[in-house]
Amino acid sequence: MPNNANGTITRLDITVLNDSFSSLCSGAKEVINMVKSWKSDSIDFELFKDGITNHLVKCYMKDNPDNAVLIRVYGEKTELFIDRDLEVRNMQMMCDAGLCAPLYCAFTNGLCYGFSPGEVLDTKTVRDPVISQLIAGRLAKMHSIRSNVNGVIPQPSLFPVLHKYLQLVPTEFCDPVKDERFKSCIPSKDVLEMEINSLKKHLTTLESPVVFCHNDLLLKNVIYNKEKNEVTFIDYEYADYNYQALDIGNHFCEFAGVDQYEPELYPDKEFQLKWLKDYLEAWYEVNGWSFDDITDEAVQLLYIQVNKFALAAHLFWGIWALIQSAHSTLGFDFLGYAKQRLDEYFARKEAFLSLEMNQNCRNGSAVNEL
Repeated sequence: MPNNANGTITRLDITVLNDSFSSLCSGAKEVINMVKSWKSDSIDFELFKDGITNHLVKCYMKDNPDNAVLIRVYGEKTELFIDRDLEVRNMQMMCDAGLCAPLYCAFTNGLCYGFSPGEVLDTKTVRDPVISQLIAGRLAKMHSIRSNVNGVIPQPSLFPVLHKYLQLVPTEFCDPVKDERFKSCIPSKDVLEMEINSLKKHLTTLESPVVFCHNDLLLKNVIYNKEKNEVTFIDYEYADYNYQALDIGNHFCEFAGVDQYEPELYPDKEFQLKWLKDYLEAWYEVNGWSFDDITDEAVQLLYIQVNKFALAAHLFWGIWALIQSAHSTLGFDFLGYAKQRLDEYFARKEAFLSLEMNQNCRNGSAVNEL
């Protein structure tokens, strides 16, 4: 990993153009020449089309496709809502913990980092009992990373970021058709601000632990390596300290997919309880705590916290998509996605917020079923 002597990442004065695949490959080759001793005629390129924020190119040796690096070119105006310096620090921290591929360098408008061989998940594989247990275990390890920055106790980023994002949401669009669609199907900023404040008042009473979170564990950000029987998480653009239950609830929301959003795929209670027990066992193990404390009540409590924080995930990505709809040049219907996530927030709000423990919780029941 070509870091400088003081531990900072190498930064290259190279801009990779993204107006065509040819431009991406040309710029990627320029970056690779600075971090790898590969012969130019031995390199091939593959454009990954799953992402909806950045341009991602796999650069690999023709005789060994797994000998590869990834070039990620930032999406338009993403610096408005993503702290790129924080992203680099987080990736370095994850590398030090052995939880992600090496980060080779940063360039003017992107990053170069290692390739994790395997298959990205889909709405079916994420429910596989073996894979879901691996995800729970991996996330527990990530949540156990400790960072002591000048003795400062980490604070959750959820609500400060939500308020920041809300300020970036446009009030209108130049395209009259898009503007009419925006104003007819998206709640006003005042309504969204009221929802954020109301949700904050409720969720901050739940005392969910503040841990180092991925914050964007959608299906395409989980890689399953069948040969090694392990999962790896990728893309740490939104990683930061946050509520434990938010990271899990957000992952459950992502079971619905992105390109074809199917909210009915949100996992049921039976699946969640099994997943959450696997998670707690892994979390307790990595922290050296006694398994005797993993009671049915503890699992039920986490279940309630997770589903309540899932509402925050819907609100977060709905508002995020509104910003993207104003700036992104990628061919994705961000406005439609914003409507889907915000609609799901309002549809689930009453049921999720009313979840409570009761006297029979030790027997595996709660006041309301989902």
